[in-house]
Amino acid sequence: AYVTCAVGIHMVGYVVVCFGVCDAFASALFSRLISIVGRVPIFTLGGGINLAVVLYLQYLQPHPNEAYIFFIIAGLWGLCDAVWHAQVNTMYGNIFPKEAEAAFSNYRLWQALGYVTTYVCSGFLCINVKIYVIMAFLILGMIGYYIIEIMERRGGPKKDVNGHVIPVDKLLCSKQ
Repeated sequence: AYVTCAVGIHMVGYVVVCFGVCDAFASALFSRLISIVGRVPIFTLGGGINLAVVLYLQYLQPHPNEAYIFFIIAGLWGLCDAVWHAQVNTMYGNIFPKEAEAAFSNYRLWQALGYVTTYVCSGFLCINVKIYVIMAFLILGMIGYYIIEIMERRGGPKKDVNGHVIPVDKLLCSKQ
């Protein structure tokens, strides 16, 4: 909506290309950087930039003479997307090496549910409400991420003798 309303539908493709190029570049860069600095700084950088972009969008007054702003926003969004997609997949693989199929299925299920919910609600919500929802989910997601990192540093999820993660409901109901 931002690009189309301000500079025209003919610019949407160019902005999407900018997003994709920045996403691909950042994915390659972060995969190398993460081995040097670790996951937490990369995720924190992604979350901080994503929050800054969303806050900027909340107050943006699109103007036809400022098309470059949309390319900057798309580039920054691509950088954040590289963290969310490439690095979340890597994290799932590291945390659940013996349950990769179930872990990735669960991840994709929730991702698809998010897409469907977004699509269904899109016509009923104003853009500023959508931005607040994005901010809320970003903050909740980052809190969840930090909790996972703390759990990992304390030894990770509880595993059975075969190395499989014990589901939380079985942990709560088991005799200790």
